Amino acid sequence: PLRQEWEARAASCKRLTMYLGRLKGPIRLLEVGCGNGWLSHRLAARKDTRAWGLDVGRLELQQAARLFNGEDLAFLAADVFQSPFPPHAFDIIIIASAIQYFPDLPRLICILQRLLTPTGELHILDSPLYKGDELAAARRRTQDYYASLGFPEMAERYFHHTVSELEQFSPRWLFQPNSIGARLQHAFVGTDSPFPWLCIGPGAGKLVV
Repeated sequence: PLRQEWEARAASCKRLTMYLGRLKGPIRLLEVGCGNGWLSHRLAARKDTRAWGLDVGRLELQQAARLFNGEDLAFLAADVFQSPFPPHAFDIIIIASAIQYFPDLPRLICILQRLLTPTGELHILDSPLYKGDELAAARRRTQDYYASLGFPEMAERYFHHTVSELEQFSPRWLFQPNSIGARLQHAFVGTDSPFPWLCIGPGAGKLVV
């Protein structure tokens, strides 16, 4: 039943790994909200990459450590707002399908920017970003969805963020699902991510699609 969702995430993962593969030199990488670690594992496969996956969900992290722990990959149960890492510890930070679980997105970005090197990059992908006039409908859909599952209280833990919240960080849009290139790729290649991919940081790359 989740096949289409994971095909979409596979497409965004492929774009991200190709992007990182073009970067030169060793990379220290952090994935925030890594869940069961599948994406951290894929990203750690890049040559000269040392990766950390961080999450508060201990059950999923136990699975991640059992399946994926290795010489160039480690998992950590911690709150990102009480990070055990020193400033400027990472060249790349990834937040994939996770910003919707943080109530204050600008605060999260500011915290993560402190962990980046001066030329580091923060990548946000696989999460919805709304225009202001879309928020009310999006919140109703979330409430209806969790109510249909029998857990209406979960809607209070899902946060809807807008594009305008990111304007102060001057993000680069590396993938826009509504662009002509993305729509053509979807038509001829198949399932693709319905969500944008943004890069924040001095070394932010050029548009991919």
